[in-house]
Parts: sequence; C-alpha cells; structure tokens
Amino acid sequence: MHFPNWLAAATLCGSLALAWPSTALAQGAAAVSPAPVSDAQRAAFAALPEADRKAMQSALVWLGLHNGSADGSFGARTRDSIQAFQAGVKAELTGMLDAAQIAALESAAQKARDAVGFKPFDDPASGIRIGAPLKILDRRSVVGGAAKLQKADGSVTLELRAFGASDADLAALYAQASAPPPDGKIVYKAMRPDIFFVVSGEAAGRRFYMRYEKAPAGSPNAGAVRGFRFAYPAAQAGALDRVSLAIADSFAPFAAAPTTVAAPAPSPRPIPSAVSVTPLAVAAPSAAPAGPILSATGLIVAPGQALSAFSRDQCPNPLVDGKPATFLRGGDSGGLTLLGGNFGSSPSPLTLGDDSGELVILSYAGGRDKELPTLQAAAAPAMETAPRRLLAALPGAAPGSPAFDRAGRLAAMVGGEPPLGRANQRPGLSFVSPHEAFGAAQIAAFLGASRDPAPAEAVQSAGQIARAKARQVVAIFCLPGNK
Repeated sequence: MHFPNWLAAATLCGSLALAWPSTALAQGAAAVSPAPVSDAQRAAFAALPEADRKAMQSALVWLGLHNGSADGSFGARTRDSIQAFQAGVKAELTGMLDAAQIAALESAAQKARDAVGFKPFDDPASGIRIGAPLKILDRRSVVGGAAKLQKADGSVTLELRAFGASDADLAALYAQASAPPPDGKIVYKAMRPDIFFVVSGEAAGRRFYMRYEKAPAGSPNAGAVRGFRFAYPAAQAGALDRVSLAIADSFAPFAAAPTTVAAPAPSPRPIPSAVSVTPLAVAAPSAAPAGPILSATGLIVAPGQALSAFSRDQCPNPLVDGKPATFLRGGDSGGLTLLGGNFGSSPSPLTLGDDSGELVILSYAGGRDKELPTLQAAAAPAMETAPRRLLAALPGAAPGSPAFDRAGRLAAMVGGEPPLGRANQRPGLSFVSPHEAFGAAQIAAFLGASRDPAPAEAVQSAGQIARAKARQVVAIFCLPGNK
C-alpha cells in the first residue's frame, strides 16, 4: 500500500498558502459508506485508549476529513472520515484503521501541524494554555490584560481574555458575542448556562470562532471566565478552518494560574504602537500518545485464532493485523498464547512437523512511521534442545514467529517478550543470535493437535514457504504504556 505525500507547505510570508489534497479528499468523501455504524467499527475504535482516539480524530481534522471536535467518541461522522482517509490511500473502506494506517495518518497530520508551527503555549497574562500556529501568529502583545497573538500584517489573530469572578458574566458575554455583526453574520452559536458558550461567524470578510468557559464552583478559580477569539480572512478558510478546530480542541482555560487577573476590556481596540512585542512563552509539549508498535508475530491456526508467544502483562491489548484481539489461552510470562478476534477467516489446515532439521522462520519487521510491516524469512539450523533455542537473524518483533520445516509444516515458535521500550529494527538490520523457542511437541501439547514427524517428501525453498504461509502469518501490535 502506498501512502501519498498529501501535505506541502507554501510560503507563510504575506498570505498563508497550504497545498491540501483536494482531489484525493473529494474522492474519499464521495466513497464513504452511508451505512449505519457497525458494532465491529465501534468496538475497534473503543479498543484504543481515549488519548489515542482523540489523537486519531485530531489527525483527521488536520487533513480536512473531520469537521467535529476530537472528543474520543465514535459515530457516523468519525467513521466516514476514516473511510475518506482509506479511500485517499486506496485501502479497503472498513471504517477501521489498522496500525499501519494509523501511523500514516499521524505522520501526514504532523506535517500539517509543522507547516504552521502548531504548538501549545502558556499565556501568563490570562492563565490559559492553548495551541496556536506559531509560524503564523509570531507576535504577542498585552493591552489592558487582554493578550493578543497575531500575524505581522494583522490578518490572522488569536485574542485571549480572562475575567475574575467579580467581573465575570458568562451570559452577558454570550449576548454580546452572539449579536449579529452589522457587516457579517453569525453562523453558529450554542451555550450551556454557567458552563461555556461557542460562537462562530463572519464579519468584514473575516471568519471568527469564539469559546468562553467558566470555572466550576469549588475550583481554585471558581467563578472566573476565560476564553479566546480566533479570526482570519475568509479567503483562507480552506486551511485555517482546520487550524480553528485544532485551537478549540487544545483550549485549556484553567491550566495555569495567571500572573495577573485580567480586567474586561469594554470593546475591541487597536494595539497602540508603544506596546512592545514579546516572545511567545511556548509550553513544554505534552507527550504525544504513542501509537501501536509492532512487537510480535503470530500464526493463524484456526478462523479467528492466532498462535503467538508473549505475556499479557507485556501487551494486554494486542492488535492482530490491526484488529483488537483477546487472550483465549495462555499469556503467562515466557509461554505460548492463543489470541482470538475478527481475523483469519480461512487459514490452511495446520500440520505440525519436525524441529530436528533445517527451519525457515517468518517474522515481521518495520511498521513505524510510514512503513508497512514487512514479512521476512530467515533460515535456521535444527533447534537446540538444551536449552531450547533457535540461532537466526531475526527482527525485534520476533516473539511468536513461526518456524517451518522444509515440508512447510509448523515445527517451532520463537519465544521472548515484545520490545516495547525501543524502536523496532528495520528489515535487513538483524544479526544472528540465539532466541528462546518452543518445539513442535510443546506446540502440539498447547493446541491439543497431533504431529506428523515423518521425513519431508518434498523439500521447499525459503521463498516457497514464505509465499505459501504469508496469509497465515500476522503482525501483532502493542500499545506502549498499557503494561
């Protein structure tokens, strides 16, 4: 599967220009399914940690495929945006992203963030933490307690406001913000009394988005109100609508205590020339939720069942071929495990062979950033029996790799634990070393299957075995931090 380089940044001097994949997105939007959200789609999304679900939605926003908030909930809008992304990369429109697609999605979204310098920062005047496109908004001023970030020519602005409890009146602010401007219109407005309000619209050829929130009773800032207003030329809406959504999703009004309590400004006013421009205080970026990491390999042994060798303590929520899996049997440290899930509908019949001759081990490698996992074959001599181990050049995701005898029968399986703490080796960068392993007798006892120890009648090459078994060998991903 090829992931196109969709995102390219043009100059940020003068007017902002971003090259977005209009053709691919239009094709993707037209290809999405109008069918109701399925249980499988919902379950696959829910299997991810909340931070990863929100990160996925945020990435779809940055590609212009999702026009809702990154709240971690799943519905038709999120499903359709996922299918639009899959259509753009010419993948099956399942509405469920596999691990490789998630990595490609995040990589493309990060290019869009980097193009505008989108980063979180703390504003000491208001106490607000918020994300902003700092390559565009490269100037910051404070007038009367109101902080303002802006582009040099003033065409794009982000204003931050804070009101102390004695000055705050959320309802009055909402009435003022939602009044139709004489030179424009209100497109959307919503309010939850004493909690927050949102208003968006157009005025004087510029779009704007506003959000204000009130600190709840009992909090250190009880009664205070903080908010922002982001405005930009309507002619640049194609790119900056997405930035606007990202700013709203990043808005943390009470993340830090302000150095001073801002007084309300009676009305918007120009910044006096005497006000100095100060550098932005960029917040230390929070650790981005880590995506699934290729950590093991498995073998489909029955419909919806994959045999591997790693513990549930190391990987409690595995993904097999990008689909959520559960532990059916085993999963103890240092032992075999049987995983179940919606994968491997029609595997070839499993036959167990002889581990006393030359073996061919199939393992997955890669799977980081834009890489798709790559199946590679490695030759190994007969398995050593004291201790049981295989001597071969295997990648980091070797645990669970099946080893076949020259007749193509399963003869052994590599053991060990997934290397969650380090990056996986890329194909071709493995070295010969010993690996703990399970022999044919151990696999037979675990699965309750019979062996065929008869000598191989037809000797196959490593390439023939790899081609014959490729559909049965699966990549297993783990989520770091879930141990």
